[in-house]
Amino acid sequence: MKIDMGMIGASGVECGPLAATAESEGFDAAWASESVTDAFLQSQAALMSTSRLTVGTAIAVAFARNPMSTAYAAWDLAGMSGGRFILGLGSQIQAHIERRFSMPWSSPATRMRDYLLALDAIFTAWRDGTRLDYQGPVYQHTLMTPVFTPHHHEHRIPLMIAAVGERMTALGAELCDGLLLHGMTTTSYLDDVTLPAVARGLATSGRERTALELSVPLFLVMGDTEEQVAEAAQKTREQIAFYASTPAYVGVLESVGQGALQPELQTLSRQGRWKEMADLIDQDLFDAIALTGSPDEMPELCRARFGGRVDRVSSYYGWPVDDRDRLHEILARFHDDDPITRRA
Repeated sequence: MKIDMGMIGASGVECGPLAATAESEGFDAAWASESVTDAFLQSQAALMSTSRLTVGTAIAVAFARNPMSTAYAAWDLAGMSGGRFILGLGSQIQAHIERRFSMPWSSPATRMRDYLLALDAIFTAWRDGTRLDYQGPVYQHTLMTPVFTPHHHEHRIPLMIAAVGERMTALGAELCDGLLLHGMTTTSYLDDVTLPAVARGLATSGRERTALELSVPLFLVMGDTEEQVAEAAQKTREQIAFYASTPAYVGVLESVGQGALQPELQTLSRQGRWKEMADLIDQDLFDAIALTGSPDEMPELCRARFGGRVDRVSSYYGWPVDDRDRLHEILARFHDDDPITRRA
């Protein structure tokens, strides 16, 4: 299992030092997240400050851009880093695409399929020198002249998409190198919804499970004292309540018999009653989503619950460990290959 670091909420100027620290502490990758700034700018800062670390976008908002704009940014980041860049895309939700980005919206899985195929056509034209002639139902790219063709390099750009529902999950398993799953999940949802959709997508493309990486940012509720754990638990409970209030995650709630909670939380969210929302997340639901313990216990807890289900994980809220030697030792244990904690 690989252990990554998320940079959600970090500005471009913060990502360089964060990534350099991640590299020195032994993280496998750092993920730029499009929240307060552009994910590609974050990635560039991280790549320029490191020499070995993998850097990816988790996520860059696909539908806020056209495939050509995305392709140029990804191609350059892969070239400048010697192939250390992963392009991770997400659809976002309709309100943000239409009202924040003022871009068109349509069926996200259908649009994402066309987006991925357009990217592949563009990268193929640049790599092989073939004529660009992509004409899909949403995107059409039919013009590429030498003056606008980027400098050639041989670095392959791994492609991942964010997925929660079955259609997007199957699409990613069919066409991508990996899936960016959501921390708002349970083992029941993974086993009953996510992994069967992965199997269907892989079967469509004729690939094996080893061809696909599954990545998930986990709610790791950590601390060395009861006070630290309680503080982390409250913050996590509030975040779970926020996600659980949206219809996209009703399937996750249903996987543990709590589907009726979603409309209740949605009503409270519309009324701004945030404290009451967190109070509705009972301990059973909390424990089904989050892992609680000391930082030193996390490698074993993660591998016991997610070993054989996912391939790489990160901590949603980072690591409350000031001793860098201690953190380095903890992270190294994520790489242990312990058959006791692996699922068949």
